[in-house]
Amino acid sequence: MYVPKHFEPSKPTDTLIGEVCFGTLVEYVDGALFAAHIPLHFDKDRKWAYGHLAKTNELAVKWLSLNSKNDALFIIGGPSAYISSSWYATEEVPTYNYTAIQVKGTRRLRDRTETDDDLKRLVNYYELKEPQGLTYDKYSSETLLQSKGVVGFSLEITSIKAIEKLSQNRKEDQKSIIKQLENRCPEARRVAELMNKNLK
Repeated sequence: MYVPKHFEPSKPTDTLIGEVCFGTLVEYVDGALFAAHIPLHFDKDRKWAYGHLAKTNELAVKWLSLNSKNDALFIIGGPSAYISSSWYATEEVPTYNYTAIQVKGTRRLRDRTETDDDLKRLVNYYELKEPQGLTYDKYSSETLLQSKGVVGFSLEITSIKAIEKLSQNRKEDQKSIIKQLENRCPEARRVAELMNKNLK
């Protein structure tokens, strides 16, 4: 991923990734590109991530037929917003402000026991936060049978790159841009929030 120096995150890239992140897993398998939109559960050191796909997912079908490891890319997209050139003090081309993280690694399949452990961790990550959460150990045997319909995998992380393109190169226009974004859709307002944080 191309990251101009002025758009590099102020924090270490591994600290920008939450314990669980939703994104797009991309692989080139058997001569074709595949993408799957899924959550990944990251370990504390951000060296490994774990996920699963339905066995009927076209990417999982390829995994099972080839039964091999492969390079993979996981893209975590943040908020984005169009930036009009009319918001600048002097004329310049319009652009987009956005944040994104790209995680690269080696994808390997998990066995049944490992996959069940991964599902338990993922479910409990969310359910333990609920007032009456239904944790994995409370599932009926019938519900647990559904886990046999998924393929688990791990991602051994080799690199993490991030970009925070928030008009850092237009210091004189940042407050004007923020003001405009604050009067637009929720996603644009989220970009404005991130820009405000950068001003501090």
